[in-house]
Amino acid sequence: MSAPPDRLRLAQAFRQEAARQGFARCGFAAVSEPPRFERFRAWLAAGRHAGMAYLATTAGVRADPRRLLPGARSLVCLSFAHEAGACVAQDGARLARYAAGSDYHGHLRVRAESVVAAVAESVGAEFRSRVCVDSTPLSERAFAAAAGLGWIGKNGCLIDPERGSFLLLAEILVDVDLPPDDPIGDHCGSCSLCLNACPTQAFPEPGVVDASRCLSYWTIEHRGTLPDTVKPQLEEWLFGCDVCQEACPWNAPVLGSSAPAPQPPTRAQWLEMGKGAWRSRYGKSALNRQGRRGLQRNAAASAGASGARPLLPVLEEAAARPDRGLSDAAAWAVRRLAP
Repeated sequence: MSAPPDRLRLAQAFRQEAARQGFARCGFAAVSEPPRFERFRAWLAAGRHAGMAYLATTAGVRADPRRLLPGARSLVCLSFAHEAGACVAQDGARLARYAAGSDYHGHLRVRAESVVAAVAESVGAEFRSRVCVDSTPLSERAFAAAAGLGWIGKNGCLIDPERGSFLLLAEILVDVDLPPDDPIGDHCGSCSLCLNACPTQAFPEPGVVDASRCLSYWTIEHRGTLPDTVKPQLEEWLFGCDVCQEACPWNAPVLGSSAPAPQPPTRAQWLEMGKGAWRSRYGKSALNRQGRRGLQRNAAASAGASGARPLLPVLEEAAARPDRGLSDAAAWAVRRLAP
């Protein structure tokens, strides 16, 4: 039986390899029930998760990461700074900044798996691990904050004091007891700019997001028809919403130094996009979370919400399509825009 790896040497190796793979920060947290998990349970009980039933059905796994990796003792928490340039089409339609590139699930997983392989080789020790990226039922932000990668702001985002909140997260569960890092303090203070900027008042209290009021939920997670009360709120947003992050002072340096992202399609181009064009351009992007018809539904509602009357002909055509979510949004937009 081989001797267990030296925990300090292993920790140093994880930090070095994480930096080599382009991660912004690497920190360690002990495997336990996530910090402040009782707030998550209360959030679920209040129905703040809207239609995201998977959050409730996986609550038991989220409470105990050892169910993801039996014998897990530590979490290697990783943050990755994504491009923060505004993703705005020629007609003003907007996508969340994180969605401008390829699907982060794949490239973050590859980077994290490369970290594991390089650490195992450099230390010459055996340990069991599991890489987690977003879709795995793990309380990412809570553990990232516990590992000192940042603090959870009033808008619910993890905020890095040097890089702001335009971050993606990944984790590596290991069956080794790594020295845990200390969390950093909350630096939001009395600032409430993010709460005041939210166009739909989605924060019933600081740090609590009501998904049923959040544009990111409706444009990314929700399937089917959009409620008529939600459609007018979309305005320029077709996928996600960055308003609360744009208002955050900790993001000002990042936003000030970021070049605009490549222009995405206009609303009309989304509505006219066929399966082939979608598959070749966006089939492996973060936008595939909603899919082509979902983006077209959002584009139709956004056209009506923003008063895009020149799109009436294409909206009338879209209203006759068999997809219920799209046809409903397009018909609503036609009624709103028709003279």
